[in-house]
Amino acid sequence: MPDLLKLETKDWSLNVWSRDIAPSQKQLATTLAARQTTALPMGLRLRPALFKRCTPLPCIAEHQLLLREPIFFENRSYEFEFTFSQAMDTAEIRHRLTSVCDAFRFTGSALRGTLNTGNDVGWLRLGLHYCHDGQWQEAALAFEVLPTKMVMVDDLEKINAAIDHSYPLWRFALAQKTDHELAQSKKPHERFPLLWLAQFAALRDALLKEIHYICNAPHNRLQTSCRSLRADRLRGRMGYRLEEKVSQALAIGDTQRRFKSSSQRLSVDTPENQFIRMVLEYSRRSLAHFASAAAAHNTAPDRERISPAFFSELALWQKQLAQRLTHPLFDEVSDFTGLERESLVLHQRAGYAGAYRIWQQLKLYLDVFGRHAAISVKPVSELYEIWCLLELRRQLLALGFEEQASHKALLQEKNLEKVLQNGLGASFSFSRSDGILLRLAHEPIFGKPSSSYNQIYSWNATQKPDILLEATFPNGEQIIWIFDAKYRIDQADKPNTPDLAPDDALNQMHRYRDALIHLGQSPEGAILKSRPVIGAYVLYPGWHPQQDTASDNPYHKAIEAVGIGAFPALPEQANGWLAAFLLQHLGGKPSAIEYRIEAPDEYLAQDSVRIAPAGLYLRRNGQLVFVAPTGGGRTPAYLERFSQGTARWYHIPVDTIVKQQTSHTIMQDIAHCAIAIHSKGKTSVIDYVYDVRSVKRVERSQISAEQAGSNKAAGSGQYWLFELGASHRLDAPLQLNTQRPFKFKITSMRDLLSASNGDMLATRYGYLYQEAGLDA
Repeated sequence: MPDLLKLETKDWSLNVWSRDIAPSQKQLATTLAARQTTALPMGLRLRPALFKRCTPLPCIAEHQLLLREPIFFENRSYEFEFTFSQAMDTAEIRHRLTSVCDAFRFTGSALRGTLNTGNDVGWLRLGLHYCHDGQWQEAALAFEVLPTKMVMVDDLEKINAAIDHSYPLWRFALAQKTDHELAQSKKPHERFPLLWLAQFAALRDALLKEIHYICNAPHNRLQTSCRSLRADRLRGRMGYRLEEKVSQALAIGDTQRRFKSSSQRLSVDTPENQFIRMVLEYSRRSLAHFASAAAAHNTAPDRERISPAFFSELALWQKQLAQRLTHPLFDEVSDFTGLERESLVLHQRAGYAGAYRIWQQLKLYLDVFGRHAAISVKPVSELYEIWCLLELRRQLLALGFEEQASHKALLQEKNLEKVLQNGLGASFSFSRSDGILLRLAHEPIFGKPSSSYNQIYSWNATQKPDILLEATFPNGEQIIWIFDAKYRIDQADKPNTPDLAPDDALNQMHRYRDALIHLGQSPEGAILKSRPVIGAYVLYPGWHPQQDTASDNPYHKAIEAVGIGAFPALPEQANGWLAAFLLQHLGGKPSAIEYRIEAPDEYLAQDSVRIAPAGLYLRRNGQLVFVAPTGGGRTPAYLERFSQGTARWYHIPVDTIVKQQTSHTIMQDIAHCAIAIHSKGKTSVIDYVYDVRSVKRVERSQISAEQAGSNKAAGSGQYWLFELGASHRLDAPLQLNTQRPFKFKITSMRDLLSASNGDMLATRYGYLYQEAGLDA
């Protein structure tokens, strides 16, 4: 592969090389085409711009060189080689990160290094410092690292806006490979050292220039001074009254008497100069405090990531401010006590007006940021993770949940950065009128078991999934889903392959579901273990139109079969597949009256949840009762057996069950059967409850006439055939109203025994029931 970039200046030349950037360029082009947008010209900034030639560069504007095509991308390694035109004493790269500085090695005539951009996008700035014959010179090089899975301008701006709304200032970092130029914002924020430093770095040269001008031409004014002097010390013209008093004193020989004398002289001890001194002292103190906090942050060996060059730069800035304060001008200037009125000098006079404007920008730093102010931002992978958390929060609010503000995620300032509290502190709590409670937690920590019960543990290693969604139902039962944000896309070699989640990320979802165990205790004191996670899903920045149904998701079949899969999620799309999943599992409003989901029955009946170890079978509840009527056209002997509690068989078409969305798993859970016999009038009566020995799915031709209770020729189609066991007579017959077509119900034995009539029967899987009747 040829060099990606060749740049030559008077003192040095630069060659940049990477193995193969074609896949990254292709992925970026695909991303841009899917969004129907075009990439902005990629720039390379130099200071000073003393270059001879550069390849490939179609145009040059000021200190920025525009490339024909993007060459710097995330998650790629680049080799940089600075070759000097003459022998140098030494040369080095200066950057805030020690890892960046240490990546370069000087070999006498060249400075070489390899950098991996990782998940850092934005402007990567390298300061080149080289020494020849004891004279140090410097140059600066900056280039923009682009994401390939997102659009830098659109996607990242939306991510930043969403994060800033919920977690103000969190995304800013003390030191990363790249930084972002800050856009103007009118939203006020608390004073934050990182932002102040970024603004000071952008305005420092201008401030020093204005102070230099002030020192050379300071503002002064006439000030009246009063002194008490003896007569022989008085000079100049005296007033009539003072002259008369002096004459009287001399006439009586009082030569020691003192007389008040006032005079006017020019003085630089003005409120404006006091203000300038205050600006210098405040800036110096702020830099000293920042340097001290950064040094404390850097003391731990595992966090020693800030380079000595950064601390040297802070020390240089402090030294420059201290030198300005040693000017004789400020020896005569007292402390600033405030301005009694607006000063025209600060608003209009050269030097003072510039310093006053810079002070206002430092004080209101976020309101006036422009392209020259830049600050390090956390890696885009961390930004994407928090955005996914906020996107889930947004979609839950759209389902009718209300956020409990008292449980909102918290921020705290630590080591000059804003950090999220781990675990329950960084969570959102929601409630809804149907009684469902949700907790959306960011990076909850699950450690090894302790003596506490009703907790979730991980036996072998601590687990910390990105996002946990826990639903608590009105009956007290809980279920959990795991979401893990991965800012990666599977790099498939096949053409026209849709964006997919990485395989290792999907494998991690299996690990989470298997590793997290709920430790409970039965009333008898026995230890109960269960797996509380019923599904784990990757959120990844894949682009899909998502205009079709959820079944078009490449991972839909896996989600339905095993509860493991992925959802593409990006700021520029509606994320409809994720929204459809949450709607299916948490329910929305089909009408203005009620929500669809009331209990966790539906989730725990899914095939993906019921995958048991070989040789075992998982059952949701051992007390489920299937309540249904006898079909029409049955023989008297068939009906008589149900009346006497001696029935042995009952069947119902599979199509009828399927229409009611009742799954195979639910039918296998049924432990009892209560069949209603039509009586006089418009009622049916249940006298007996039968134990269910087995539930089988068979062809209609396999059901005998005795089992079917019909002399008609056997039809076609599949049926559920119940083999009934012992019968149990109810204390009082249960009356069912049959004015409307009778609906089957699935209830519990406790509810059946406590009901006084059929209309009072509480239902399990109530979301299944419609107004359709049954034809057995």
